[in-house]
Amino acid sequence: MWSLESHCPDRIESQCADARLGHLMSRATATILCGLTVLVVAVVPAFADDVWYRYEGDVLPHDVAAGWTVYDPCDGVCYESLEVGRYRTDFFGGGNGSYNLHFRVTSVDDDPPPTFWVEWRHRSNQLLPPTSSTCNAHFVVAHNTIFESVYCFSDAVFTHGGDGVTGLTTDEFHTYRYESPDAAAYWFSVDGFVFTQSVGYKGPFGVYLQFGNVGGCFGATFPVTNEFDFVRFGTIAYGERVIATDPPSGFVDASIHPTLDRFAVTFDEANYVYIDEVSVGVTGGIAPVVTQTRRRESDEPDTVEIVLDRPIPHGESTRFTFFDGVATNIVEYTYAPGDTDGDGSVTLADVAAFQNCLGAESLIGACLALDLDHSHALDLADFAIFHALLLDAD
Repeated sequence: MWSLESHCPDRIESQCADARLGHLMSRATATILCGLTVLVVAVVPAFADDVWYRYEGDVLPHDVAAGWTVYDPCDGVCYESLEVGRYRTDFFGGGNGSYNLHFRVTSVDDDPPPTFWVEWRHRSNQLLPPTSSTCNAHFVVAHNTIFESVYCFSDAVFTHGGDGVTGLTTDEFHTYRYESPDAAAYWFSVDGFVFTQSVGYKGPFGVYLQFGNVGGCFGATFPVTNEFDFVRFGTIAYGERVIATDPPSGFVDASIHPTLDRFAVTFDEANYVYIDEVSVGVTGGIAPVVTQTRRRESDEPDTVEIVLDRPIPHGESTRFTFFDGVATNIVEYTYAPGDTDGDGSVTLADVAAFQNCLGAESLIGACLALDLDHSHALDLADFAIFHALLLDAD
């Protein structure tokens, strides 16, 4: 019997309920098309986000190949560099130095795109200071009547109006995304969590983007370092299909993946997944909670990593249901009881693994899959269960 639950951390419960409800409710009810471990449900053919522009951090942003215009140059106490496909700036103190890069998508007189998304991957060494809110990396999106500034710290992100998130993992790249389905309403997210949403109130601007850094502010720890891995934007569509997962969906090879607390989904076209679009169910045990959806280093726009608060349980099947308002994709992972090599049953190969693991001081690797009574030790009680599974397989 499946117990299918939707999970949401306490700090984002209201956003999970409200952030994209209007979009989701506007989509038609789905019909079912069955597959094996990946199920796609849709009432329309698969669509996809269009990727209009990609800055991948392999040249300086104001290089002709990148197309950004320098409004405030990085000079004096500011230093630019490129590091393994990342654009980096360092401020070394000595005043309120700043840089500001501008990219015009459309002119003021042009019609803005009716839907629009912008995504970037950023890391900072600056913690949110207690006395200042705007002294680190910023990203500005002006889209039709929408105008919003986002300030990005190592452990926090927030908008000019004060909406935001604290407690982010420090010294880690985070995935930031702006999305507007109609050039009027919009939301911002970090690692799949929607932290602000509103309706545009300024303009018209056409469409432009800015990103930059303000250094030398009170409370800063020098050097102030910010890195942008990429900036991408395009138009939105819905209904993409999952075509691959990493690791592959189905039975999990415990010798390769003794624990599984994250996995990646690849769609047939560019796509992103928000936390509130994923529900989790297990056949038994405690279902994990999705805490982040993000881009990994070098991920293409069609691949999203799903991060969980705990590994999926051994000896159970765990089902992840993705619903973007048009299409439902289901990805299922199973640790079959006593199966250490991912073939779905107990065989002689698993007998050899049991012999190697029996009496071990601690359960690591594939041995975790053999703790059949969940006692955190491998003993004769586990062997009795294991022997019965072996006989059933024969």
